Amino acid sequence: MKPLVVLLLVPTGVGAAVGGFAGDAIPVARLLAGVADCLITHPNVLNGALLSYPLTNALYVEGYGLDRFCKGEWRLRPVHRNRVGVVLDAGLSASQHQQHLHALEAARYTLGVDILGHCTTEGPLGVEICGGAVGTAWGTLRHPQRLLAAAQRLATAGAEAIAVVSRCPESDDTAYRAGRGVDPVGGVEAVISHLVVRHLQLPAAHAPAFDYDPLPGPVHPRVAAEVLGPTFLPCVLAGLARAPRFVSGPGVLPQDLAAAAVDVVVSPVDCCGGAGLLALMDSTNRPVLLAVEENTTRLNVTPERLGLKVRRVRSYLEACGWLVALKQGVAFAEGTAPELPV
Repeated sequence: MKPLVVLLLVPTGVGAAVGGFAGDAIPVARLLAGVADCLITHPNVLNGALLSYPLTNALYVEGYGLDRFCKGEWRLRPVHRNRVGVVLDAGLSASQHQQHLHALEAARYTLGVDILGHCTTEGPLGVEICGGAVGTAWGTLRHPQRLLAAAQRLATAGAEAIAVVSRCPESDDTAYRAGRGVDPVGGVEAVISHLVVRHLQLPAAHAPAFDYDPLPGPVHPRVAAEVLGPTFLPCVLAGLARAPRFVSGPGVLPQDLAAAAVDVVVSPVDCCGGAGLLALMDSTNRPVLLAVEENTTRLNVTPERLGLKVRRVRSYLEACGWLVALKQGVAFAEGTAPELPV
């Protein structure tokens, strides 16, 4: 029987009703991983600040690498373990630097993550945050060459995955903390991780560093994971510890996972314009697209507007039921079977 391979997408920085906050899409990933033989998803779904949840059949794939995979340019090679290198922004304060050293040592000794080591950039990265209050979030990096130089040093030393910690400026996140706005760092996190993966073809993910308030005030329950402590690094290290490698060209092996293996894509209903999703839907082995109506975003890019064949479902629970039917080979009859011409 063919394994059921499901791709779960929830783009970052677009105010998703489910997955727009730290870790609030993890229950969805757990649900779908209970049906799928292999669940492919990305850090925005599985990261929860200090919290993460082990899913042995889930592949943690950074967004740029995911797009290359969906286009058929890269394949995914599952691994038992990665040696993870950590890039620390020189712009971190002394207390932030020490807090993140504690986090990576804790990951070594409590989770058994193979931490190769860490290095500090030659100067501050200069992260800037834009948008996020009422629309989508994006951002810029003033010194990308500093990030790449540090990541390259780790790769040369033998790192098989790269975690990046950058100092992020404070922003107006009042609406976000109240459970209504857009994650202000979502856009710039994608910029940082995309840059590393594009240049090194290694798994990567980003952990923002903010000034920590030891006496935080009340926040919406969906934001609670973000105020538990001064670092978001633990979930990133847990994800990268077993993130699949990116392979291409002559190094590809028959067992490496190809885009053609994806059976189903699960996406928010109005956020279907991503490069990876469109590439899959334009491929010969076009997967089934499940658009989840309960998960809305600040965008209005529905599959119908793009001319995509879609099956709309009201909730992730309904999507899960559809996956069970597909896996069991059940087709629910509708109407009368037509008489075909001889």
